[in-house]
Amino acid sequence: MKTEPGNMRIQQVNCFYNYAIGLNVTKVDLLKTAKALLEAGIVRTVCFSDLKAIYLDEYGEVQVEWLRPQGRRWENSWTVQFSDSLPQYTAKDLAFCLELAFHERRIEGDEVGQVAPYLRAALPPVVLENEDLTLPVYPSLKLHADGLMCISFQLDTTWGDLSEEDFISDVVNLFQRYFKSVWVKAALQKIDGDLLLPDAYESEMSIGGQRVFGRKARKLVKKMRRTARTALDNSLVKEGRRFDLDGEPWILHQIAGSEEQTEWEGTIDLCRSIYANAVASLVVSTSYRKNDDVVGVQLWQGRPSISLMRFVGQPKSKDQLFDSYGQSISRILLRSAGVNDTPQLPPDLRLFNDYCLHGNRAILLWTWLRPSGESDNTWDNPNTRTRLLENQARAEHFEYHNIRIARACDIAEGPLTDEQLVYAYETLAKANSVIHKSSQAGEITDALEYLMTAAGTIGLIASGKEQARWYLDERRYTAEKRRSRMDRWLTAVFGIVGAAGLADLVLRPLLQATYPGWADWFAGLAAFAAASFLIVLFAISISAFNKRCI
Repeated sequence: MKTEPGNMRIQQVNCFYNYAIGLNVTKVDLLKTAKALLEAGIVRTVCFSDLKAIYLDEYGEVQVEWLRPQGRRWENSWTVQFSDSLPQYTAKDLAFCLELAFHERRIEGDEVGQVAPYLRAALPPVVLENEDLTLPVYPSLKLHADGLMCISFQLDTTWGDLSEEDFISDVVNLFQRYFKSVWVKAALQKIDGDLLLPDAYESEMSIGGQRVFGRKARKLVKKMRRTARTALDNSLVKEGRRFDLDGEPWILHQIAGSEEQTEWEGTIDLCRSIYANAVASLVVSTSYRKNDDVVGVQLWQGRPSISLMRFVGQPKSKDQLFDSYGQSISRILLRSAGVNDTPQLPPDLRLFNDYCLHGNRAILLWTWLRPSGESDNTWDNPNTRTRLLENQARAEHFEYHNIRIARACDIAEGPLTDEQLVYAYETLAKANSVIHKSSQAGEITDALEYLMTAAGTIGLIASGKEQARWYLDERRYTAEKRRSRMDRWLTAVFGIVGAAGLADLVLRPLLQATYPGWADWFAGLAAFAAASFLIVLFAISISAFNKRCI
């Protein structure tokens, strides 16, 4: 079937809606955080970057699994033997983590170590629902020890020749699409509510940016918080709805307060907020103290990573793809279906003839080719999952380095502590070197450099470094002023001690011998005054000589 150029009709697509998040701490205790996530009930399995895993068994006890894959680095597969006691859901989660770890190790060698250690876990699913549509979305978490994390919402769908316009509006721009019902695990909603409600509605009490104070305003805020707390508790105490997702039953609750509400903004961005707040509140910093505030989100950036696996008239070569669907790819990259005069496509960041990679600030797009004889259903190919997770590993590679520099620049604008300031300056000073050494594959390194430039992050490094240097100079100047003040006090103290010693050992005996009629106290006072005068005169002479020499 031949399709007119510029009009793509989508059949199978896989999307990872990646949200890269920078926390307000730069050192995370991964083991304590993993324990907190398990105890909160929002994850069941946590896998660490060194291939150790902890999970909850059927009795709710924490167990440890040591993963030892068999296979050399450049072979096409690993073989892993799980323990016989491993629950099925844990084995499935660990298989997902191991596949991504396999691709990550091919991207970056162990000896490079540019990426901080991390933990990975599958989060409870989300269900987005309208009258005629139910979309299950599978979130996952990747949290690094340096306080950077990525929450990914995976959507895999098959369509009956979905039009390009509907694909862009409903899939690429899913974050803008409203849903009648959004179903999320109750534990996540409760953690998010407990975190936000104590300080809720403060921003509502303002006019033109000016806070409104007074007893009536405080009473109104307290009433609104009580009403919100009651709505949250009443919603979550209800019996949830059972969903059979990926062969497993899940009990999910509708977003609290959204029941029978037609005008509320039910989007996937709301899920991002709930998940990010809930996870961040359970992160444990290595410098955590009992009275410290909970860890919070400092900034986040989000963009989808979309794999077009099957579409009508899918060609087997890149030349045919660009001739037939160059305009469609350009519109998808713009995330706008109404553009007729599309700009020129950015460079293809994939050197081989299996798929194309295009990216900009808004999206990463992987457009697959279709060799002769391939099935209409891409899942008939056993390597499809591997190819998708390879794409996701590369997307996470980009998101990590991008948010790493973006957060450092954000810290440099107003560092809260000296430790954060030093971290920001060190990160920005080494940014270009880290990017240059980020991968063993030149193609991936070149793609990372291009995407970082396209996202505008590279352009932030110089100004961020200057801001960090200014704060460092300011702190150095303040420290030198403090040290100079302390030196003056020490000089005065030692001058007084020296004057007292000179008066007692030299001048007092001399004055008593010269003026025997003076009282002891008067002779001592006169000797101290004379000694002080001599020391001050000596100090002034040294200062004048130094100034003249300079």
